[in-house]
Amino acid sequence: MLSFSRIFGSQRLRKLSALLLLCASLAAVQVVDAQRQLPQESKYAKGAKFNYPFVKVGKEVLRLSPGSKIYNDQNLIIMPATAPASADVLYRVDINGEISQIWLLTPEESKAAAAKK
Repeated sequence: MLSFSRIFGSQRLRKLSALLLLCASLAAVQVVDAQRQLPQESKYAKGAKFNYPFVKVGKEVLRLSPGSKIYNDQNLIIMPATAPASADVLYRVDINGEISQIWLLTPEESKAAAAKK
């Protein structure tokens, strides 16, 4: 029967644990540095109002297309019913004039998008 010290004292296990620790630390650094990639060709709207299936962007009222996606500030797809009543957004319009994608913006992303406008 193998003893505890023989199993965990082996050089192979020490190398494996060091490798796992290195991989975990690299993954943690990558998550911290990850930023959301927002599309450059989208349109910006400050204070867009949601009233499913419609979204008021500026003076226009646009309809959400079938299969449209709404991304929250963590880049997760949310249901239209869980969208806030009003938010700063980036959006894309399809060939039918309906909104196909919406990104809810953080305050920092909103400032950057407004500066590009």
